[in-house]
Amino acid sequence: MSKRRHGPKRQTRRTQEKTYPSPAERQRIIERRDELLQELIKTFVVHPGDYQRIDRLVSRYGPQEVAVVLSVIEKRQASAGFIGEESALYREYRRTFARFGGDRPFLSMQELDELSFEHAKLFGRRKFKSVLSRGPSARERELGDLVLSGVHLWEDITPPAVPPRPDDFDAPSPGGYDYPVRTLLDWGWDSDEQRVANNARNAAKWRRAVPDLVRMALDEGLLNGWPGEPSSWASYHALHFLGHLRAHEVVDQLFALFDLENDWISDRLAVVWGRMGPQAEPPLWDYAGDDRRDPEHRAVVFLGLASIAENYRERRGAVVDGLARLLRDAAVDDVQANAYIVYILDRMEAVEAADAIAAAFDEGKVDERIIQLYDVEFLDQ
Repeated sequence: MSKRRHGPKRQTRRTQEKTYPSPAERQRIIERRDELLQELIKTFVVHPGDYQRIDRLVSRYGPQEVAVVLSVIEKRQASAGFIGEESALYREYRRTFARFGGDRPFLSMQELDELSFEHAKLFGRRKFKSVLSRGPSARERELGDLVLSGVHLWEDITPPAVPPRPDDFDAPSPGGYDYPVRTLLDWGWDSDEQRVANNARNAAKWRRAVPDLVRMALDEGLLNGWPGEPSSWASYHALHFLGHLRAHEVVDQLFALFDLENDWISDRLAVVWGRMGPQAEPPLWDYAGDDRRDPEHRAVVFLGLASIAENYRERRGAVVDGLARLLRDAAVDDVQANAYIVYILDRMEAVEAADAIAAAFDEGKVDERIIQLYDVEFLDQ
């Protein structure tokens, strides 16, 4: 008689599948997490170092929930960006929609901005202006669902729902691509740059593909494609390939991304240019010094130059000097762009630019709605 083998049972497909809470239970969890998120933010801002307060939150909400919400705060801080914020927010919405959109309508950047603003007003009125504590209204719930508020934060309790492309979705036809560039059409929404970096090490293969990578990065059929389809994310991957390949010769071609109507990618230009290195600088300085350009676009270029200085430390002095010179020579009415220069010099801790920054404030050259004198920590105020 054979002996029965003892050991771990083989899992079936059913036992391996992740289970999710019901919609009603998920809404309850989200509301409780939002409440905890506000409490933790208040603790860090108003009561820093008050560990007893955190202990009370752990007792009230549970250690696992506190850990989940703390990880969300850390992710927010890591991804927070002042320059190019609108582009980054629309990309996050686009990525969330690609994973969880289901049968919801896909919103344009303008629609998302308008509905998110209305949702924020209703949330703020309920949380901070109402004497009585009450739950969200039907309209607040509807708007939160449309803009996918918090879904990317609470993905552990949200079942995937890849949205099917509607029959009436209109977008230009994308171009055709040969190997190896066509492989990027299958990469999808996952923005893991390590995959790009690993592939780009095979420079002999990918360097020949630079013209196709540029064409893919600027392909309006892909950039405006249906987010639920993997190919619509290929432009993102192609753009980052150009950075890892240090394809500095194409810098000026990439300025066209600023003109995308539903822009979800141009904020990444600063990172890409930073990887290209010092040889990318000449066209960036030309753009940076052109006050006819949109100040927010110039801000991304300023940030690209700062990114080069961060990656190539030998260029730091020249970049700081160049930005300070732009500030000194700027017109008084170029206040928005000047504010972005000050913001970036402050981020760089460019003490050597202190005189240029102080003079810009004295001469009324800086938009103080963006940054004020006391925000620049290294100035003797």
